[in-house]
Amino acid sequence: MKKSDFNRLLRRITAKKRIDLRKIKDLTFEERSNMVQHIVRHRMPIIDPLIPDNFDDSWLNSMGYLSKHEGKLYNWRCTQEHEIVQPYLLT
Repeated sequence: MKKSDFNRLLRRITAKKRIDLRKIKDLTFEERSNMVQHIVRHRMPIIDPLIPDNFDDSWLNSMGYLSKHEGKLYNWRCTQEHEIVQPYLLT
């Protein structure tokens, strides 16, 4: 997935500069899995509802996404480096 494709999908699920959890459900399995793979490739935290139901959790674990964090608005999956070094990303 190219950055422009990712940004296009991100704009589709965003309302008032926040990710709308209801709009995430409108995405197809393929779009959601491509977004997750793009986020993992760039080592950023993932919102839990963005991960499709049939997605391979063992792949996420092998990529280092072992930590789960509950923020004010969203539940996140992140690597240990986000949990320790960059907690401001998870609020």
